Amino acid sequence: MVKVNNSRSEATRTALMDAALQIISESGVRSVTHRKICSRAGTALGSVNYHFKDLDDLLSSAFSFYVEGVSERYEASFSAARNDDQLADAVMDLIAALSSDKRNAILMWELYAEGGRERTYRKLVRKWSKRAKVGVEGYCSANTATALEAVWDGAVMQRILGDASLPDEELRRVVVAIIQLDSSRRYPADSPVEPAGGRGRAAARRRPPSRT
Repeated sequence: MVKVNNSRSEATRTALMDAALQIISESGVRSVTHRKICSRAGTALGSVNYHFKDLDDLLSSAFSFYVEGVSERYEASFSAARNDDQLADAVMDLIAALSSDKRNAILMWELYAEGGRERTYRKLVRKWSKRAKVGVEGYCSANTATALEAVWDGAVMQRILGDASLPDEELRRVVVAIIQLDSSRRYPADSPVEPAGGRGRAAARRRPPSRT
């Protein structure tokens, strides 16, 4: 069968990938079937094999679609940082945003789990990790970006799964400490490095009002 590559075909592909991601977020990768996907997407039962090589191809494409969208969100999170405090604020904002989106967090964990089993998904995890850190690497070393990634991944998991997470103020101190361990960190030339610890939003909230 010849596959027609047009906007309608692309819309169906996207609907099938969206349906797969919905099912994965609700009951896991292993619960996904042709019938469930087509029923959720409102398409004919043969749609998966028409638009994808097989179910594995659909799942891989769906996760790639997901990674692309989330990676753009990560990259945008750090674009405005001009000093240590603003970078720390950006990390905290990202943690807050990811912690409030349970569906995306579950998809992330499902991708990690599949990455532990299958090489194809492992490559996707590495691609995502690289894209997630690129915004931080614009200011810090690759090692610092990796350390911050570990912090936000762990913090999001703690906040969604239970109440054992650090309060914002303490978590931010950890983030700032990691940033300041990197002596090679740099910001745009018109904004020299400013040490954190008094100029970010967290500090602003603690600063007493001026007296007149």
